[in-house]
Amino acid sequence: MIDVPFFTIPFGPCHPSSGHFHASLKVDGEQVVEVIPDPGYLHRGFEKLMEYRTFLQNSPLVDRICILDPFAAELGYVNASETVLDIEVPERGKFIRTIMAELGRILSHTTWIGVISLVLGLDTGCKIAFGDRESIIRINEKITGGRIYPCYFLPGGVRRDLPKNYHELFDELFIRLEKNLNQYDYLIFGNESFRGRLENIGIMDEKEAIDLGATGPNLRATGLKTDLRKDEPYEVYEQLNFDIPVQTKGDAFSRCMCRRLEIEQSINIIKEAIQKIPDGEYKNKNFRPFTKAKEKETYFCCESARGEQCYHMVSNGQDKPYRVKVRGPSFSHTLDEFPYLAKNSYIADIPAIYWSLDPCPADVDR
Repeated sequence: MIDVPFFTIPFGPCHPSSGHFHASLKVDGEQVVEVIPDPGYLHRGFEKLMEYRTFLQNSPLVDRICILDPFAAELGYVNASETVLDIEVPERGKFIRTIMAELGRILSHTTWIGVISLVLGLDTGCKIAFGDRESIIRINEKITGGRIYPCYFLPGGVRRDLPKNYHELFDELFIRLEKNLNQYDYLIFGNESFRGRLENIGIMDEKEAIDLGATGPNLRATGLKTDLRKDEPYEVYEQLNFDIPVQTKGDAFSRCMCRRLEIEQSINIIKEAIQKIPDGEYKNKNFRPFTKAKEKETYFCCESARGEQCYHMVSNGQDKPYRVKVRGPSFSHTLDEFPYLAKNSYIADIPAIYWSLDPCPADVDR
């Protein structure tokens, strides 16, 4: 009998369902026998670049780590910087950061809804989601001055205060989002075609998720109710009431539902934060562009839209970091979870599994 070798086909990087990520798929007919990740197509060396820039100059740099969720990248960086700089953030600054971080979470999740809808052939859902994305980006522009890269958080607070009409901006956005959440449920999450492509696909249990380094919605989809905003509160999350959505099945659809439900929670967080935000300073005016840090080492994590966004920072007493190491959530999602879940699946399931993990290849390469 002739032993036929496995056939190898590429998944990306020039593929609408890979997002500039490449993997080699070893297939036996329609079945995927092995997935070999091959990242590096977006490598930019941000961690090394941070050593040559001041703490202030690095604030806009970290936006580029993941274009899909820039506020989380900024939030983790400035908190780590404030530890080595030994500076405090005014209460109003913390509230503004929390509001914008949750707006960034909604931005990331709506973008993901648009992408996975397009990948699975639901073009109408994609158009609605990207319309919502544009509405959020316009608020970004009015508050921060930037559409895609806000460059808004800085050590000691935020770059500028909220505009006078920020209540109206958020009210208009939430009216739109709350209306379209019903559309998402009808056209996407309740769609028989969508569910058929994702249910009972790419299943991992709680132990497997932990062993593979999963965080965020990918971990909570296995039933583990964990979130750094609750477990290790930062900014003003301990002053706000919100729930942590979880699912129990651990399949691709469960991961999707966690993100869908998180949008509602983020809307509630922003509404409550707006009600409680105090007057006062929005940044620590004692911080200067060339302020020197203490000789310290710190490790700070925040809960981004994809999971734990962490910064290990070492300072040697200069006005710039000595070393910075970023632990982004997509690293394990893309290089560990995806190959594990895709093994023994079918070729047609690869895009569905991949985007159920909500990867950000830019975060992997940094």
